[in-house]
Amino acid sequence: MKKITSLAAVLLFFAICIQAQSHLPHSYTMVHKKMELKNNKPKYESVITYPQIENPVLASEKGFNDFIKAKMKAESETFEGSMKTWKTPKELKGTASYYDIGDSVLYRDSRMISVHFYGDSYFTGAAHPNNWSFSINYDLEKNREIKLSDLFTGDYIRLISDYCINDITKQKKENYDPDIAAPDDNTLQGAGAKEENFKVFNPTKDGFLITFPTYQVGAYVEGPMDVLMPYSELKNVIKGDGLLSDFVK
Repeated sequence: MKKITSLAAVLLFFAICIQAQSHLPHSYTMVHKKMELKNNKPKYESVITYPQIENPVLASEKGFNDFIKAKMKAESETFEGSMKTWKTPKELKGTASYYDIGDSVLYRDSRMISVHFYGDSYFTGAAHPNNWSFSINYDLEKNREIKLSDLFTGDYIRLISDYCINDITKQKKENYDPDIAAPDDNTLQGAGAKEENFKVFNPTKDGFLITFPTYQVGAYVEGPMDVLMPYSELKNVIKGDGLLSDFVK
C-alpha cells in the first residue's frame, strides 16, 4: 500500500510540474513560409507569405502554425478557383493576373502573436488592382484566435470609434482635403461604433493599431488608413487580467 501511495505521489508531483511549465514564459523562433502558384492557361501567379513557429513544442504553438497555414491555403485556393471562371480579354492574354499576400509580425511574446497581412491583386482586364488588409492575433495561452472582446471590457467599441473618427478626419484634412471641418459620411460609417469596423487590429509596443482597409472609410485613391491608439486612451477598458494588461502598468 505504501508503494502504491508513493507512486501516486510521484506521478502527482510530475503532473504538477508539467502543468506549471506550461504557464512559464517560453521562447520560440519564428520563420516565414511561402505558398506559390503559377499557371499559363489562363496566365496567373500568386505568392503568399506567412509566419510559422520553428520546431513548435507547445500545443498552442502547433495550433498557431496550423491555424495560419490553413488560412493561407484557403486564400490560395480561393484565388485559384476564381481564375477558373475569370474571363481574360483576348487582347490581354499575355498579361498575368496576380494575387499576393505579405505578412508582418507586429508583436509577439510568450502569451500572444499579432500578425498583419496586406494583400494586393489584379485580375487581368479589371479597371485597377485591388488591395486589402487583415490581421490574425493568436492567444498562446488559450490556443485560439483573439477577438476584441477578449482584450477589452465596458463600452470599448464607442471609445475606439470616437478616437478613430477624430484621427481619420485629421488624416484626411492633412493629406486630402484641407477644408474638411467635420467627419464625412464614409468616416462615420466605416469607423462607426460597430465591432465589425475594427476587425483588423494589432497590439504593438507603441500602441493599439487599427487598420481600415481601402474603401472602408474613404475612396480608392485614399487607400487604407491606420490609426495607432495609445494604450493610455484605452486603460479604462483593458481587461485587468488580459493580454494587454502589461501595456498599462
